[in-house]
Amino acid sequence: MTIQILVVDDEQPIRESLSGLFEDEGYLVHTAASGEEAVARFRKSPADCVFLDIWMPGIDGLETMMRLKQINADVPVIMMSGHATIDTAVKATKQGAFDFIEKPFSLDKLLITLRNAVEKRKLEIENEDLKVASKKVSPQLVGTSRAVVAVRKKLDKLKHTRQHVLLLGEHGVGKSIAARILHDQSSRAQATFVRFKALGLSEQEIEATLFGYERGAFLGALQATRGRLEAAHQGTLYIEEVADIPIPVQKKIYQVMQEHRLKRLGNPSFTACDVRILFASRFGKAELMQKSPILKAMFSQFQVEVLALPNLQARAQDIPQLLDMLVDEQVAQLGGSPVRFTPEVIQVLQAYSWPGNVRELRNYVERCHLLAPGQMFTLETMLPLDTNIKPMASFSAVPDDKVLQDGFHDARKQFERSYILHHLNKNNWNISRTAADIGMERSQLHRKIKSHGLTPNQS
Repeated sequence: MTIQILVVDDEQPIRESLSGLFEDEGYLVHTAASGEEAVARFRKSPADCVFLDIWMPGIDGLETMMRLKQINADVPVIMMSGHATIDTAVKATKQGAFDFIEKPFSLDKLLITLRNAVEKRKLEIENEDLKVASKKVSPQLVGTSRAVVAVRKKLDKLKHTRQHVLLLGEHGVGKSIAARILHDQSSRAQATFVRFKALGLSEQEIEATLFGYERGAFLGALQATRGRLEAAHQGTLYIEEVADIPIPVQKKIYQVMQEHRLKRLGNPSFTACDVRILFASRFGKAELMQKSPILKAMFSQFQVEVLALPNLQARAQDIPQLLDMLVDEQVAQLGGSPVRFTPEVIQVLQAYSWPGNVRELRNYVERCHLLAPGQMFTLETMLPLDTNIKPMASFSAVPDDKVLQDGFHDARKQFERSYILHHLNKNNWNISRTAADIGMERSQLHRKIKSHGLTPNQS
């Protein structure tokens, strides 16, 4: 989901500085110079969060907020002012403002407040989506190899239990798919399935996101928000990499597993929390227990079941079936005609080591589809498996050197533009995540975005 921010301020430098700050964080930003313009824009394209100046020509910020709330009562509105009194701030929050920020801005305060507002909005949308999720078809582990058949048998046994499970395997092997299968085929299938990833979050953000918080629990927390654990009550919580959870937070999760209850940050009262936790890790069980005595006690006391997923190299015979699935996936997501691969190309793909596993195979099929939708890839025309190598090409006739070079340069430039734009959209224009996803330095990615003239509203 791409989070859209609306910045409303009559001062152009403030609109530009906030837009730049938020766009670097991966948000899609729109601006308005007046309350009237903001309301008109919001009617046309509602935002997920609004930064709104109080003192503006025409209708002021409080009146503008009232009109925005009439369009969408749930939108978090963050009021801004350099001349407001405490009474004004109190009045704004009473009328429904999510928070109040004074000018000149603290960048940390801005980003913390924005993250809190966005997290609240995400949880609200997530809860709505979860009501529909149980009606969708459960994902499947594709393949008939001995390794995948063994995993399916273990999943079939585990679906009848209420045990917590540790999913082990390299990046990209399908741990999240196994987690979803465990939930969808369990007695908790009618309740919620919630995912959590700690990567890139501070310890306070991890704790707040997992346990929720009350108003005033920390800087910027003006409204109570329930956490992932509470959202997964009577359902399943999938923690993507348990080694990324700080030990103090691991200890609190352990207590929840023991007592079936939790406390939000800033709340002395307990809330019921009956949740099945599916832990995932790229490390082995023994290594995890060496890293954390809390995990060692947790896994021992609750007799956590272990399910190891094989890497793609160990199940190379499944690649033809995986290709069929991934090609269909790209057509559904991006449109166009499906790409195809000759038997000789499939043999090459089966012989490759795939260090990124199924995720890398998915990226490879995606590149093929973006560059040449509908093409039959042969040994002569297939894209290289090492993305640093230039693609091969076959020609029915050999053109002169200049035409060949110019044609290749233009094709490569067009592919690079499409490839970067697709990954930016996939990562909701978060520059850091996109750079990590495609293996590029942040500064280099910024230069590429500028050179190709890319903007968030492109497709």
